[in-house]
Order: sequence, then structure tokens, then C-alpha cells
Amino acid sequence: MKFKEFYKRYLTVRKCGGCREILPFSESENGLCEKCLLRWNIAKTETCPDCAQSAVECTCMPKVMSKEGALCLRKLYFYSPAKNKEPQNKLLYFLKKNRNKRMSAFLAEELLSLLQSEIDVLDIDGKSQCLIACVPRSKKAKNTYGFDQSVMVCRELSRISEIPFCETIARKKGGKEQKKLDKGKRLRNVKHLFEIAEPSVVSGKYVILFDDIVTTGASMSACASLLKNSGAKGIICLCVAKD
Repeated sequence: MKFKEFYKRYLTVRKCGGCREILPFSESENGLCEKCLLRWNIAKTETCPDCAQSAVECTCMPKVMSKEGALCLRKLYFYSPAKNKEPQNKLLYFLKKNRNKRMSAFLAEELLSLLQSEIDVLDIDGKSQCLIACVPRSKKAKNTYGFDQSVMVCRELSRISEIPFCETIARKKGGKEQKKLDKGKRLRNVKHLFEIAEPSVVSGKYVILFDDIVTTGASMSACASLLKNSGAKGIICLCVAKD
């Protein structure tokens, strides 16, 4: 046995993104253990109160997003703070505070099927006609934790889908943390919070816009508006969870 294999098998400790239990070697590349994965898959089947579809089939989005040119909002599950002990929320909380490529890859794999279904509906070539972008993390959070979790997920999604990813949306200085504001204040807060760094990259493309969690849709709608004004053909919105 080579040292690299020995190190990976016996010295590397990898934990479940939900319960944080140590994964056996046979499951060490997985994001969740078998028990948490089952609960994760159950969460994806929760029914949308508006369209009666499961979370992974639902395309519903806040009206403010559709007004700004978003074609749909695809999500993996419906978020509820009351379920903070459930594996789906624990994984999301963990990824916000920890730079973890394995968890990012897990979410990217989960999002890929949603993305592919939208590309198929539009009948377009994802590799040549699409671009992946994300709603950038607040500068305060990025300075605190040293990374942007949405960028990490997008890079993994780009790798497995072969669709280019570009950090074309930049966050300006100022503004308050969205999670501390109500719906009306969120919409006003983001109105001038973002800018397109490279408009030429966006022009003529279908943009896959990602954010980890969508609440009112204020940040997504602000970014969608900028992308549309920069010449994007359409905006497909993806998130891990919709509140």
C-alpha cells in the first residue's frame, strides 16, 4: 500500500455534513452519511404550497424576481429555521462557515440535474450559450470566514457541467446585512448594492444565477436586473434552499 492510499484510508478523517459523525472509508467521498442522505432526500420531496410540486420540481419564485427577467427559481428544498437540527440545514450552516470542497461538490451534484432540466427545456447548448454566476457574499462575512461559499459551489458546478463560471457580479461597499432586514428594507438595501464587473461576458448568454438561500428574492432580483441590462438572454436562478 502506497503512503498516499494509507494516509487517505487511515489518517484522513471525514465527517458527515449533517450529523458530523465520522464517515466510514467506503463513504468518505460523500457529503452525507446514509441516514442523513435519506432525510435530505425526504426534504426534497416537500410540497410547495403554491404549485403543489415537490421542492425539486417547483419553479415558483418571488414576483420581484420574475419582474426583473428571471425565468425560474429551482431549489433543492424549502428552508425553515425551525428545522435547524435537520441535516439539510446543518449542511448549509456548515458550508457557510467552513471552506469544504467535498460539501460544495455534493451540492453541485445535486443542483446539476435541476440545471440540466432547464437547459433541456430551453433547448440550448449549456457549454457555449450559458454562463454561471453567483450573488456575491457580503464583504463582512467574506472577511470573517475568508471565502465565499457560493463561489465554491459554482466552481464545482462549472467543473461537472463544463459551463464557464465567472465572478462577473461584484458587491459594492456599503449596505446592510440582508438577514437583519424585513422585506421592504431588503429591496431598498440591494437596489444599488451590486454591479456587473464584466458586461461583455454576460451579453448574449443565458446566465445561471446561484445563491445558497433565497428569502425575499431581493438580492437575486437586483442581480437579475443587472444581468438583463447587460444583455443576458435569460436568467435561470438556482439555490440550495428557498425560505
